[in-house]
Amino acid sequence: MAQKQLSEMSEEELKKNIKMMTVAVSVILVSILIMAVSAVYTYTKKGFTATTILPVVFLPIALMNIMNLKKIKAELASRKK
Repeated sequence: MAQKQLSEMSEEELKKNIKMMTVAVSVILVSILIMAVSAVYTYTKKGFTATTILPVVFLPIALMNIMNLKKIKAELASRKK
């Protein structure tokens, strides 16, 4: 299913997407924080393992979502002017 372009969405759809993306970004960032704390603990106890790099692997996902959220907010702001 193809995703609608931001310019094709109504203001209500944009607001709904902002709420959804804000929750998603928050969950991802909290997960990365928990993984980072866990990775540090695991590294001090067992040394380097695959779980040590997991927070770094998930950072691009968080960054992409943050950039998409900014684009949605910018589109909504441009319509209100």
